[in-house]
Amino acid sequence: MPPKNNLIINILLAIIIVFFAVLLIVALAMKINSFSRELDYIKREIGRTTGAEQRRWKREKRRLWLSLLPFYRR
Repeated sequence: MPPKNNLIINILLAIIIVFFAVLLIVALAMKINSFSRELDYIKREIGRTTGAEQRRWKREKRRLWLSLLPFYRR
């Protein structure tokens, strides 16, 4: 291949890699935002409740944290 075509291929490859990197960062940011909102909600419920209901919310909090682990299913 002539060097000009090789340069064009490298530029296109770099653009594709940057595009997928941006998609990955956006997806990660959305997951972190969702996780943070859910954790805040559960913490408020733990503070608001007592007894058996509070234990239930603590289990939900533990499940939420475990949901971050890939391939973890109960």
